[in-house]
Amino acid sequence: MSTIELGEISSAPDAEPSAEFDLRLLRELALAFALLLCLIGATGSARPAPPGVRPLWSVPATDADGTTLGPDTLYLHHGPALTAYDLATGAIRWQTTIADIVGYAQLAGGLLLLPADPQTGHLGDVYTQFSRSTVALAADTGARLWSAPGEPMIVAGGTVLMADYTDTASYARLRLIRLDDQRTVWQRDTPGVLSLSFAMAGGTPTEVITVTDAGQAEVLRFADGSVTASARIDWARQAPDQGQFNDVAASGDHLMVNRNEQGHAELTVYRLDTLAPLWRTDGTDGFAFPCGSGICFSNGLGLTSYDPDTGRVRWRVPGAGSGWSATAGRVVVDKPGEVGEQYLIDAETGARVGVDSPGETVWTTEPDEALLVLEPTVSTPQRTSITRWDLATGQRDLLGAIDRIVVNRCQAVARYLGCYQNAAYTITAVG
Repeated sequence: MSTIELGEISSAPDAEPSAEFDLRLLRELALAFALLLCLIGATGSARPAPPGVRPLWSVPATDADGTTLGPDTLYLHHGPALTAYDLATGAIRWQTTIADIVGYAQLAGGLLLLPADPQTGHLGDVYTQFSRSTVALAADTGARLWSAPGEPMIVAGGTVLMADYTDTASYARLRLIRLDDQRTVWQRDTPGVLSLSFAMAGGTPTEVITVTDAGQAEVLRFADGSVTASARIDWARQAPDQGQFNDVAASGDHLMVNRNEQGHAELTVYRLDTLAPLWRTDGTDGFAFPCGSGICFSNGLGLTSYDPDTGRVRWRVPGAGSGWSATAGRVVVDKPGEVGEQYLIDAETGARVGVDSPGETVWTTEPDEALLVLEPTVSTPQRTSITRWDLATGQRDLLGAIDRIVVNRCQAVARYLGCYQNAAYTITAVG
C-alpha cells in the first residue's frame, strides 16, 4: 500500500491555515482520492480470489448404503431407513422406513423415485438385478405418494419412462407415465429387446433406441412412442462372459454401434432417422461418444474424432488415454500410465486447452462450467487438495485441502462435495 504525505496540520485549535496550505491540501486530497478510485477500479476488474473449502458434517455410512445428492439435500438409504439431511447443516429433515428397495433413488422434480421389489435374472452366466415396481416419495417430507409397476429409466418434462422386465431380465414393455397422476402417455411391448439407449437434445431425451438380441433396432419418439425408424443392424449376440457385446450410443442425428465379437471390434454409424448405415471402421476395441459436432472414439491407440456423416478423421491425439465429454465443447483426457493426470482438449480441433491437471475429477451431474479435481498432497501427508478446473479456459484454482479421501467415492453437486470416508459419509462446502 502507498502512503500519501499530506503535510503538517497544526494542532492548535485557533490556528488558521494559509491559502497556500489550503490549495496544497486540496491538491493532495484530490490526488489521494484519484488513487483510491484507481484502486477500487483495479479491485473490481481483477480476478477474485477463489473461495475455500470447509468441512461441514458427517453421518455413519458404508459403501452398501445408497446416497442421492440433491441441490440442498442428502438422501441416505441405510438398511430399511431412508433419511433426508440438510446439506448445509446436517439437520435431519425427515426419516422413513421402507423395505424391498434396491438401486439408485432418482430425483424427479419434487419426487424421489425408488426402485422396489428386486428380482434377479440372467443371460448365460451373467446375472443381473432389476426391479418390478417403483415407489414415489415426496422429496420434501418423505411421505409415500404412489407406487407403479416397472423400473424408472429416465425422467423428463414431468414424465418418467418405465421399463417392465421378463424373468430373464430382457425388456418386456416400455411405458411413459406422467409423474403427477401416473396416467400412461404411451405404452409399447418390446419382445426380445436387450439394449435400450436414448438420443438427447439439450439434456432432454428425444428418441428411444431399442435393439433385440438378433439386431432388430427401432427408434421410438420419446414424446409419443411412435416408431420413426426400424431396421436390422450389425450386431453381436450378447455373450458378455465370452467377451461378446455391443456398445450403443446416440450422437445428434447419428447412432453409434460398436460391435465386439470373437476378438474383432467394429464401429458402425447409422442415420438415426432411417437407420441407414453411413460408414464403418475396424479395430475399434474401445468406445465411442458424442464429441462436439463430431464422434470421438477412445481406445488403446489414442483418441480420434470422426466426421459423423462421412467417417473422415477430423483430428487424432495418438497415445491419449480414455476420454469423455465434459461439455459440448470440451473433452477430458486421461494420460495413459499416469494415475491422476488429465488434460482438456477442444472437441472441434483436438487442441489442448490450458495446462495439464494433476489429480482426479469428481463425478457430477452438472459439469457446465467447471469440475472439481482432487489430489493427495505431498508436503502435508494424509490430506487431499481440492481444485476448481475451469472447462472454458483450462485454468485451475486451488480452493483448499481436507483430510485424505478416495476420489471415486465422491460426488459433487452445486457447491457441495459428498464422499464416503472412514465408515461415514462426509459433506464439505466447496466455494
